[in-house]
Amino acid sequence: MLWSQEGLERLLHLLGNMEMPLGAYYTNTLPTEGLTPARGGHECIINFIRKSRTQETPVFFAADTNACMGGWTYLGFSNENRDKIASFVTTGLSGRGGEHYMPEPASIYRLFEEMEFQKASGSYCVVKPLSLFQGEEKPEVVTFFARAERLTGLCHLAYFALNDHYAVAMPFGAGCSGIFAWPRTYQRKGLRRAVIGCTDISCRPFMKTDELSFTVSSDVLAEMIDKAPQSFLTGRSWQGVLKKIKQSDKKWA
Repeated sequence: MLWSQEGLERLLHLLGNMEMPLGAYYTNTLPTEGLTPARGGHECIINFIRKSRTQETPVFFAADTNACMGGWTYLGFSNENRDKIASFVTTGLSGRGGEHYMPEPASIYRLFEEMEFQKASGSYCVVKPLSLFQGEEKPEVVTFFARAERLTGLCHLAYFALNDHYAVAMPFGAGCSGIFAWPRTYQRKGLRRAVIGCTDISCRPFMKTDELSFTVSSDVLAEMIDKAPQSFLTGRSWQGVLKKIKQSDKKWA
């Protein structure tokens, strides 16, 4: 790991005793434990990520078990369904209404070009709480889940740690694209970006009320953990936000 468990726990404490984030990585070794979609059915990746959070257990996705045409595209496992996705997300497939999230299929084709999809680096994608990582295991990306007050803390810590006014991006895309495809795209382009995601209307049923995802690469998280003690998180202004965090936690408990 690029950080110590003590440093991670300190950051979570400064953010108001925040929930343990999830890490994701690719491997060619079949995981020996964890939940995974069944063959032949449809399963939303965000729903499995929800299970990883609530059950504090690993989940994994296999390249040869396509449970969601969009999800397997954004994971980098498949390039076969881009035409279907472009139609379904916009004006609709033949005999089936579209989601109308963008005005025309051309909008989604532009999205695919901007993402510059990269093939998955392994046959399996494993997602699990960072507390379950062991030995040499290293997450490629790390995802926090937060409501507005904690999200502002994460955003401003990213700005501070990277010394970059544009350190946080909130691009269009499916919920899983904000956790997998967009972070990998920014990495490939040499850009250190945190990605706010799960604004996708279709994934909202699997998210807690009012929360979004916040995904960073491992090296960016390491910077955030390292710089946290020197940031606003230990200052007076943040104490006022912590009061609102407590109110939010009590409201949604």
